[in-house]
Amino acid sequence: MFKKLQELLEAGKIEAGVAEALDAEISTVLKEKNDEAAKWRVKYQDLNKSYEEVLSSKGELESQIQGIDEKIAKAKEEGKGELVKELEAERGQKEELAKKLGELEATTKNLKIENELSKALSGFEYEPVDSEIVSEYLKNRFVELDGDSVKFKNGDTLVDLTDGLKTLVEQRPNLFKAKGVGGSGAGNSGTSGGGAKKRSDMSDEEADAFIQEHGQEAYMKLPS
Repeated sequence: MFKKLQELLEAGKIEAGVAEALDAEISTVLKEKNDEAAKWRVKYQDLNKSYEEVLSSKGELESQIQGIDEKIAKAKEEGKGELVKELEAERGQKEELAKKLGELEATTKNLKIENELSKALSGFEYEPVDSEIVSEYLKNRFVELDGDSVKFKNGDTLVDLTDGLKTLVEQRPNLFKAKGVGGSGAGNSGTSGGGAKKRSDMSDEEADAFIQEHGQEAYMKLPS
């Protein structure tokens, strides 16, 4: 049993049945979080390995093509027409393979970005109003791979994904909602009652004006 629950039980502040139920519930939640974290680590390691293998294979292939180019140039100088044809055919095959590796590189790169972005969004204090649309918007405009790390483009600067998401919430709060708040505006404050305009219906100017008057937290509780 968790130490705090044990202390409350011993002090007579909660009943044994309640303490056991809370202990079981907390243990379940922690297990789910730990399992999720373990899955992320395995997935991240697999993606890293795949990406590095593709880059390595592509680099080796490009080196081979360069070597063939040198052989073709030398064969041409020596007037060896048949050898030139054979080398050019070999080069064509390797170029085709290099093209496929390039496509595979783009795929693994995109998967790596999606993985890191999904992980950052799942641990963020706000959730997207539409996960698919917001993720695609972020990938197209703000997220890129910088070496082995996935970063957020804040102007000309690359920053940590979570820091970038915090900045984006301030700039485009209509893309996010408070966690646990449904599209119907459940849990809204007094500033966002039944007659409140939906965030999705607001222009950027209207959203900015609302935030200036009521604050960002009130805006995030508006129906999406």
